[in-house]
Amino acid sequence: MAKKKNRKKEYLLKLKRAGIIKTAATATAKVATNVVSKATLSLEEFSAISAVEGIRPKLIETLYNEGIKSASDFKNFTEKDVLAFKGVGPATVNKLKENGVAFKA
Repeated sequence: MAKKKNRKKEYLLKLKRAGIIKTAATATAKVATNVVSKATLSLEEFSAISAVEGIRPKLIETLYNEGIKSASDFKNFTEKDVLAFKGVGPATVNKLKENGVAFKA
């Protein structure tokens, strides 16, 4: 059998060499500082923040019902905690990261 190439790894290495990955991390850090968070938001206000932009309304409601009621509440949960919520998968977690969400380490 022929050895399969790891295309994803090659692609990421190519992006890193081009400086795109480093730039994306810097852009994410800037977005994270611009996120405005209040103590507790209503579901409607929570669904309007930039941290959950591009996520289905049902998943936003799930996050809200699980105790994430503002952008700063994401820091109380690890990625694994959020993945354990019903209907939340790796793509949702990646989208949250793209939007500047910082999870508990």
